[in-house]
Amino acid sequence: MPELNERYYVACGASVAGTRHIRDQIPCEDAWAKAILPGALAIAVADGLSSAESGGKGAEIAVNTSVGTIADALMADKDPDISNLIRMAAGKGRENIERDACLNGVEISSYATTLLVAVLTNECVVCGHIGDGACVTLSADIASVLSLPGPSEYANETAALTGKNWESQLRISSGTGSAVICATDGCQGAIVRRDEGSFIPYNPFIVPLVRSLESYISEGRDLNLEISDLLTSSRMQALSSDDMTLAVGFCLPGEPF
Repeated sequence: MPELNERYYVACGASVAGTRHIRDQIPCEDAWAKAILPGALAIAVADGLSSAESGGKGAEIAVNTSVGTIADALMADKDPDISNLIRMAAGKGRENIERDACLNGVEISSYATTLLVAVLTNECVVCGHIGDGACVTLSADIASVLSLPGPSEYANETAALTGKNWESQLRISSGTGSAVICATDGCQGAIVRRDEGSFIPYNPFIVPLVRSLESYISEGRDLNLEISDLLTSSRMQALSSDDMTLAVGFCLPGEPF
């Protein structure tokens, strides 16, 4: 039997175009990225704002920069302040977006995107979140909400990493669990539901999702493809016409297959 501290980490996800984008022949403007390290993982999801000309590119830069920055820092420092690390990663993502915008001679607002970053370790789960989307954790078979969509002053408006007030909009939350699930707003309704005015985790979706992914590992199945197939199913597509991104990270006892 493996020792309790012998764990390995798995991260998987997918971004798919929503029905509105398919109808209008617009590429998916969501993005996700992952980094798996000894004793930790980082995942990020982002939704490029449809009102921004290069929102999809902004989302891609944001997630790749964020997880890359976190991975580099975790490799260099085995006991970092993860909350500060996430703040630094988001800032680096914004810097890289601004650099790309300058190279192309456009305003940074053309790259407007949300950002949700989660780091899972043996001790905790920490999330940094700007804009809409949602993040939940799973411990045994009990799901908990870690981060909810940010407040909006106007309908169909959300905070963005590219905004001047991005630092005050960045919400940091922490919890515990053996799995973390992140979603952009297109499929956030699958992992959180409203109940008497409050958001609660939707266990009938979360628990089977994680348990299925765990079992698929031993079967040698492509977990990213499994999530992509889920997101393009009629059940999920009925949730929203928007692009959808779902990313899942979890740890298991023993050695990787």
